[in-house]
Amino acid sequence: MAHWTHPRQLVVLDAFYEKVRADPTSVTDDEFLINIRKAYWPTNCWAFVAAAFAIIAPGCAMRPHLALDLIGDPIDAMIAGGLTDPNEIVAQGVACATNFAFGTEPTPEGKKWLTEEWPLLENEAKAIFSEKWNN
Repeated sequence: MAHWTHPRQLVVLDAFYEKVRADPTSVTDDEFLINIRKAYWPTNCWAFVAAAFAIIAPGCAMRPHLALDLIGDPIDAMIAGGLTDPNEIVAQGVACATNFAFGTEPTPEGKKWLTEEWPLLENEAKAIFSEKWNN
């Protein structure tokens, strides 16, 4: 079931996600992370935040144990984009489930993860933010 029709990186990632759904053991965690991160493309900080959440959300839903590794990517971009209040991190991710101003709409599975599971990681996201902020 194709979700993304463009850009090319998302079409390739969508096919990868379908492969993993069909056979979860066919891909190691390292391969999983590499394939997700290959879908990123250069853009401004806040457009990257939206794209990164759309890209990682289905992966986080499929492999929740990798979510803490993946959420660091949009958190890095939030810091680069000027976010200074860690209390705003979760709201930024939830907004990506409904606001497609930057053109990257999450898959239905990604939207569900962003609205239901992402808020449960607030303490961990704040800790990651603090670690990245201080480094």
